[in-house]
Amino acid sequence: QQTAGASVFEVTKGFKGLERIRCDGTNFVETYAAVHRAVAQLRNGAGPVLLVADVVRLLPHSSSDDHLKYRNKEDLEKEKQRDPLPQMARYLIEQGYLTDQEATEMQENVKKAVDAAADWAETRPLPDASTVQLHVYGEAHANPPMDFVESQPSGNKVVLVDAVNHALAEELERDPKVLVFGEDVAGGKGGVFTATRGLTAKFGENRCFNSPLAEASIIGVAIGMALKGWKPVPEIQFGDYIWPGFMQIRDELAMMRYRSNGAWTCPVVIRVPVGGYIHGGHYHSQCIESIMAHIPGIRLAFPSNASDAKGLLKAAIRGDDPVIFMEHKGLYRQGYASSLEPDQNFVLPFGVAAVRKEGTDISVITYGATVQQSLEAARTMEAKGVNVEVIDLRTLNPLDDEAMFKSVKKTGKVLVVHEDTLTAGFGAELAARISKDCFEYLDGPVMRVGALDTPVPYSPPLEDAMLPNKEKILNALEELIRY
Repeated sequence: QQTAGASVFEVTKGFKGLERIRCDGTNFVETYAAVHRAVAQLRNGAGPVLLVADVVRLLPHSSSDDHLKYRNKEDLEKEKQRDPLPQMARYLIEQGYLTDQEATEMQENVKKAVDAAADWAETRPLPDASTVQLHVYGEAHANPPMDFVESQPSGNKVVLVDAVNHALAEELERDPKVLVFGEDVAGGKGGVFTATRGLTAKFGENRCFNSPLAEASIIGVAIGMALKGWKPVPEIQFGDYIWPGFMQIRDELAMMRYRSNGAWTCPVVIRVPVGGYIHGGHYHSQCIESIMAHIPGIRLAFPSNASDAKGLLKAAIRGDDPVIFMEHKGLYRQGYASSLEPDQNFVLPFGVAAVRKEGTDISVITYGATVQQSLEAARTMEAKGVNVEVIDLRTLNPLDDEAMFKSVKKTGKVLVVHEDTLTAGFGAELAARISKDCFEYLDGPVMRVGALDTPVPYSPPLEDAMLPNKEKILNALEELIRY
């Protein structure tokens, strides 16, 4: 036991020497001493500390809660003696720092100030309903620059995972506030897929470092860093592992700008490998875009090739919004997803779709791994006399509606292709938008190709049966052309 003035806090050792400090959280002096000890141990590198502060709840949990139904009056009166404010007043009076009269006057002045603030707040007009959509997003990714012209890369050929690595290195070099961290990302390993290989050696352990195996912690720490002015780029090892951190993403990260009426920004870029086609089974193959697209305040990128991955990642890091940056692990080292590498000045704005193949008969709207499958199907159809246009969305929030609608209005027929399950997949949103804005131009139904509504199987023939492929896209195109 350690003494803090007249108070005492308890110190014990637990698993692997973990120090556990328990204190009376209603007693300022005791709590201060306990925290002081914990902080000193952390700064000395002596390991983690579990700090337990016992407190009281003196009022009901909420306005609809009657705590007398489950708490007796005797216990409540006993706990009122531990109210930290009267405790602190008694302590200061006993120590001679404050008189009874001064304590009473202080309480009265505080009550007057609080009441005055509440009265002032009640006189304020209610917000204008037209402002309801303000401060959901920042300005960086709102609209592509009017003068943006996409340059053609001229560097050496690079695969997608190396393009990601180079983008991270260039941004770490450019901005000392950029930090990269996650599970096994540091040191020689550079993550499961080597996307961060060499970054620790070049920039040091303070710029690229390992985290605990705890996704909620990873994202929570990133939020705190961003609020203090850093540009964190955490990696979640697989899309399937992101769900422990989902509360942090949905309730904290996405809400920060809106809840503060635009006063706070939280530009965290969460890199996350997603998708199947690698025989990864149930827990290493999920697509997450449809769920993330349901969260106002989060930007979404899903590149289909190395050049786009580099340009979009640099735009994400330089932006002012939180971003879920999805990297399809099946494309990391595929030759068809490689490209000539853009230079360090190339930044691809969000919200700019790409026409991967021009056509006049059918529009295919797609993104991610299904871009290449759609191109292969389009070339097969061209041999049959059907001219298919392929649009790669590249980012899902913001969406390039203009490019999508322009293509559909030209061809009159549209097929939406994505890897995620068909039911409630992101393609449903695309189909709804196309049906509304292009209805009078359509010569057939808006058709979709997606995965079957099952988990992603491990067995190769089952995975092939579940996921979209060139043959399924071809069948849909052949059906659509008959309308």
